[in-house]
Amino acid sequence: MSHRKSENYLKAQLKYATARREYEAPIRELGSTGKHRQTQKSRYTVMSHPEAEALYYTIHGAIESYKFFTEDALSELGLLPPAADGNPPKGFKTAKIHATRSTGEGTVKHAKNSGRPYMSYQPNGQQSSYSAPITSPAGGIKGVVTLVKAIASAKKEVLGPYGRIWFTPEYYVLID
Repeated sequence: MSHRKSENYLKAQLKYATARREYEAPIRELGSTGKHRQTQKSRYTVMSHPEAEALYYTIHGAIESYKFFTEDALSELGLLPPAADGNPPKGFKTAKIHATRSTGEGTVKHAKNSGRPYMSYQPNGQQSSYSAPITSPAGGIKGVVTLVKAIASAKKEVLGPYGRIWFTPEYYVLID
């Protein structure tokens, strides 16, 4: 014996089906783009490669992040000009330096759908988070730690009171 559906249940199902049929996806404004950030190729030295000979991969990084961490060149992040080295294997993750900027005073914003107010400490009209690959061809992991500390002390004033800089290590994948 089956369960008999109530009138209210059927009305709710009909309302849902009607709304779904009449839904039209919002049209993107003419000339607008997503948050696609321009990237630049560079040559990354694998720090955890087990063999004596250095291993290089060609990687992409966001230009704005490179400019945030280093004013002049990629060499300050230990990266080299791009060459035909090949792409990293699936699962490989470069060592990265990350930064988040903030302002001292929050602004009240409202959520789009619910209208719920919340405090935002992000800089208005500016990018608030950055990440860039970082490597040290000569000094290994100790050289990278020294480099991250130097960048963090140089960028301390730009970050704001709630901003921070941190480091994620490389994830090397062994392949045959």
